[in-house]
Amino acid sequence: MQVLVFDLDTALCPTSTMDGMAMASAIKDVADCQIAPESVMSLQDWKSIWYRAVKRVATKRELIELRQRFSFHLKRQFLIRPSVVLGNYPLIHQVNKLQGHKNMVVCLVSATCPAAVDIKARSVGLMCQQIPVVTGQDAESPEALLTLAQARVMRSYGLDLKGGHLIAGEGWQKASALLQMHHCLPDDFLKEDSYSVKQIQPEDRFTGNYH
Repeated sequence: MQVLVFDLDTALCPTSTMDGMAMASAIKDVADCQIAPESVMSLQDWKSIWYRAVKRVATKRELIELRQRFSFHLKRQFLIRPSVVLGNYPLIHQVNKLQGHKNMVVCLVSATCPAAVDIKARSVGLMCQQIPVVTGQDAESPEALLTLAQARVMRSYGLDLKGGHLIAGEGWQKASALLQMHHCLPDDFLKEDSYSVKQIQPEDRFTGNYH
């Protein structure tokens, strides 16, 4: 079986102005500091975002509160501006189809938190209720996220991430090398015929319990 790990924040629902606005509001709530929404180019490293804004290292409690407030403000952004949600819909369609393939295991990682993942997934039509999901609430660095994903995939399926594919932005290259995974940019993955939904026949679909 093949293991495919997708990053929500750089591959499926890329960081956008909406994320930046939610993060700016969250930092204002927790640290009473102002940042420009457009300065949030990536959600991959929350500690760095906090440090650039507040000029000191965040405590564990502050990071928890930051994620909670981010989710609150992100939900508001998605309710106010549903027409400008940034989603990689061709890849999302692919991921939804691949989840049922009997020879593939799909896993999702995100530097945000479960609440933010749920908001984004519902907004872009991503199905992730029955696959392993690892978020920034579980681990803080890309390497730690993949290491925990490895543990969950091994526990649920008895499979190793080594040799699997990580579909994510360029910032994940170091983490993928650590886990000995093949790093693939989202656009490049869509070009690979071996993972095309056109190649999945009805008899290849797996309908059993994922866990």
